[in-house]
Amino acid sequence: MNKGSSLKKVVLMPPNWLGDVILAQPALRSLCLQHQDVEIAVFGRGWLKELLPFLNLNHPNIHVVDDIPKRSDAVFLFPNSLRSALQAFRSRAKKRIGYRRDGRSLLLTHAYKSRIDLKHEHHRGYYLDMLRQYGLDTPLDEVELIAPQSIQAQAVALLKEKGIDPAKFICIAPGAQFGGAKRYPAESYNHVLVQLSKDGWHVVTLGTDAERDIASQCLLDVSGQQWNAAGETSLTQALALVSVAKLVLCNDSGLMHVAAGLGVPTVCMFGATDPARTSPSGKRVKLLYQPADCSPCLKRECEVKGQPCMKNITPDMVYQACEGFLES
Repeated sequence: MNKGSSLKKVVLMPPNWLGDVILAQPALRSLCLQHQDVEIAVFGRGWLKELLPFLNLNHPNIHVVDDIPKRSDAVFLFPNSLRSALQAFRSRAKKRIGYRRDGRSLLLTHAYKSRIDLKHEHHRGYYLDMLRQYGLDTPLDEVELIAPQSIQAQAVALLKEKGIDPAKFICIAPGAQFGGAKRYPAESYNHVLVQLSKDGWHVVTLGTDAERDIASQCLLDVSGQQWNAAGETSLTQALALVSVAKLVLCNDSGLMHVAAGLGVPTVCMFGATDPARTSPSGKRVKLLYQPADCSPCLKRECEVKGQPCMKNITPDMVYQACEGFLES
């Protein structure tokens, strides 16, 4: 069933984290596909303006707004927060569609109970099921991102400026916004990068300014050409660099989902989190998961000495997974 015919102005409120937005992309794309003749305003975090060109939503009249428009025909709330429901309610939208979480049911006109168990089932299905309960078709269930050629060209120029060969470089994203439990140890990354550098690969580390020190630890004793870009790029530049990389090596993070969704060869390490819930969507992904007795704990910081879930994934395992992509 298609409920788009009576709507003229729709507001999308995507999730609040980069990785979650990518996991919601099949739902966002399905929604846009069925609302081609309406104006779509995207409201949320400021960085959505940089992310939107990569999301492949394929809509002729979609734009990011700084304030939620008043009296729209419908607001689709992908965040579960009470705050997002209050914002939608105050906008006086005719329809306010979302999950009944955090005591916000009375603020929504269409408040659905989740049929997806987020402790065991994948988050992509969670976002898609909200649309299904509303009555929309969901023909797309895999993440498919794009990178505009003009932005890729800028990334290639930036690499050359930094002395990095665009044909021989890999991206490393050693951070994780959620917490330290999701991070593969810097010393283990370092073992892998030293070997990859000896093989002739140039290394670029990505992340926020807060992750710059971690990135520096990963690059210790790496003899080949390198650039610690953590904290030095805009989000657009980081996404563009990922899009032209020959490989992305990372933790369970937002950039992991971006790389996989762009079809870039992606090697990712899981420990505290559960691949059944947040694995990346892509055809060129090697997921490494060697759970310990305490895995997946879903905690921000590891409480077990030695972080065994990550220690079980040896640098040799990671290097071999990288080699499998780089030699093909």
